Amino acid sequence: MFLRTRIMLSITGLMFFAVQANAQDTPEQRTPDMTRYLVVAAGRLQEAQSQEDDEARLTEYQAALDLVYEAIEDDPGNPAVYYHLGWAHRGLHNFAAADSAFDKAEEIYPEYFDEEFGTATMREAAWIDAYNDALGRADAGDSEGAVDFFRLANGLYELRPEAFLMLGTYLYNLGDIEGSIEAWAGAIRVIDSPDSRPQDEEARAMWEEEHWGMAQSNLASLLGSVGRIEESIPIYEALLERDPDNTQLRSQMASAMAQAGQGDDALSIYDEILASEDGNPLDYFNAGITLYQAASYDKAATAFEKVVARAPMYRDALANLAQALALTDRFEEQLPYSEKLLELDPRNDIVLQMHAIALVQLGREQEGTEFLMNMQGLDFIVESLQLQPLQGGGGRVSGLVVNKTLEPGSSITLRFTFYDTEGNSLGTADQDVSLSDPDVAMEFTVAYDADTMVLGYGYEVVE
Repeated sequence: MFLRTRIMLSITGLMFFAVQANAQDTPEQRTPDMTRYLVVAAGRLQEAQSQEDDEARLTEYQAALDLVYEAIEDDPGNPAVYYHLGWAHRGLHNFAAADSAFDKAEEIYPEYFDEEFGTATMREAAWIDAYNDALGRADAGDSEGAVDFFRLANGLYELRPEAFLMLGTYLYNLGDIEGSIEAWAGAIRVIDSPDSRPQDEEARAMWEEEHWGMAQSNLASLLGSVGRIEESIPIYEALLERDPDNTQLRSQMASAMAQAGQGDDALSIYDEILASEDGNPLDYFNAGITLYQAASYDKAATAFEKVVARAPMYRDALANLAQALALTDRFEEQLPYSEKLLELDPRNDIVLQMHAIALVQLGREQEGTEFLMNMQGLDFIVESLQLQPLQGGGGRVSGLVVNKTLEPGSSITLRFTFYDTEGNSLGTADQDVSLSDPDVAMEFTVAYDADTMVLGYGYEVVE
């Protein structure tokens, strides 16, 4: 989320200064000329700008606009009249009209944009007004109106990224993913451009150090969400050039490569992640998933072991670790993990069966048989549990409950306990699930809000 900040710019005393033509002009190209009509209009614009009362200021700008129209009628080929027309529309917050007027002035006199107190200065002033108007709409709960004004701001002046950043956020919240992608890309384009114009070096540093990385990360994520995963890979590469030791970025790039069919390159990156000892549990988890899908079960087990060492109550990692160890016939190593897993997920028939097979393989047939009998006697089972940790805090668990012997229409209650990364309990949440006919799966999702990320969970049946 981009930090919203109202923007101020002082242009007190801003006054068009005439540039006298010293060369013969063509009908299409002409330097600005301050005619007698424009002198009067400019004075009225200055007067309007100095008004503190909103109603009085708008009245003065409207009067100035009428004078500018007289100047245009008197000398329609003069770029200065369109400059002043844009100024008047800017004062009236008619931003599309202001943009059109400045375009006309620059069409007649291209150098106008870079003149001191030229159209670039006035465009930026109008950009600030439109940007702040957008924030006003947002504060009033009018997100669509805010989007309109952020777009008007960008149409007026594309040499600052702030409106693009805000636009990316608001369009995403409104469900316009393609529009959000375009906005984040626009912010990056502005920041990377040598022609962009920060107000000072402090602003430039913020663009480079904060806004650029945020825009790139959001862009890469959204591209992946709409199936344009190959386009995200160069973005991760650019991010890693600035932060080469960031294991989360490396994990994200490897995941993107794997989805884009670049499996060998992805596995190479995951090998590097596994060789590190300072990675985030989720980075190791993502590495393990991809390695498991590539049938590299020994390496997958190593990745999941690293997850469990850092997040001991992460049920999903425990399940994947036990499965990877079972597939490599490492039953002695698997057993303590599947025992721990059954404490968190006691009604999962796949986990029960996996644990029973390990017992049998280790010569403990009687215990294995008891586990299989217990599994067959369950009145309902829980399947396909999956945790979605939330970066801002909390998490969501989804899963299925399958009726075995209970009456259709009856209900069961699961009490979930949620844990932080270190395995400390954060709290509980109850989830009621209505059962259908035998062997019919019923979906459920249970969420838990917390100040920290949820990275572990388990459940018990509430009698």
